[in-house]
Amino acid sequence: MLRHVIAPTRAFTQIANAHIWDDDLSDSAFRLLVRALALSDEAAQRTTVTELAAGLTGGRITADRARRQLTRAGLLHTSKCRSATGQLRSESLVSSVPLRPGEAEELFAVRRDGGGGPGAGKPKDERAVSPSSGIALPTGETLRDNTTSPLPVPQPSEPPEPPEPPVDPDGRLELAERVLRSLHLVDARLVLGSRGVARLAPLAAEWLARGVSVAGLRHALTSGLPVSVKSAAGLMRNRLQEKMPAHELDDLPVNLAVCTDCERPFRVIAGEDRCASCRTDAATQPLEPEPPRLGWRERLRLAGPLGSPALP
Repeated sequence: MLRHVIAPTRAFTQIANAHIWDDDLSDSAFRLLVRALALSDEAAQRTTVTELAAGLTGGRITADRARRQLTRAGLLHTSKCRSATGQLRSESLVSSVPLRPGEAEELFAVRRDGGGGPGAGKPKDERAVSPSSGIALPTGETLRDNTTSPLPVPQPSEPPEPPEPPVDPDGRLELAERVLRSLHLVDARLVLGSRGVARLAPLAAEWLARGVSVAGLRHALTSGLPVSVKSAAGLMRNRLQEKMPAHELDDLPVNLAVCTDCERPFRVIAGEDRCASCRTDAATQPLEPEPPRLGWRERLRLAGPLGSPALP
């Protein structure tokens, strides 16, 4: 993968890498967060979160889901208050760092007291305070220390691949999840969320069960990608289903027979006369107990009077 990065000198927005790689944030939630952080202080006071979410693809359902995801992450807080005329109104707070409900209420209180916006007023201690969030910085750090450099940071073009753990029948599903989560190391567009990994892991585990190695599975999912990837999960699902390697049973001729027990048709693999269900039920049924041995009195009674032919 080649990277050509030119750091902008003006009109740009900084965002933490933790939000970029957060699989719990959908594309719509991340776009809504970036739009809110890109607003100026004056524009933020005039714009509501609903107006920002109106331009998202997917309509109201997608916008509501994005707001819920940002709220769970502590990046979006909402508070209700009454205006001077007694009208109940709602205020929203979008933060670039996760805030606890108590911290968000303090910022709302500063705004209602006429502080002019978040971050206004003198902090309780003498530490430096970020003007965008109002949160005190760690001791000994300044805003210059917490600001990224305008020059791009050199990174290796191809990050090393994680080591391949041994494949065992019981751990195929966990190993398949590791492979799916590591696809973004090969191509940054193949970022899968937690739900997407959970849905695709059984298909990837079937590949491993059919004898495909971890390297072969990763190559099949990342080689020959299209120029535009609209949905990484949809693309991976299509490749896992359409490129599924043939199973060893697929090459055997189809030979059907009727089960001698339940009379249902089944596919004969190695000359069986009963279906798999009947063979499994027969294997799980307990063996019939042996008949009890007869004592000498029963044997004499069955033998009859003297002179009759003896029992065999």
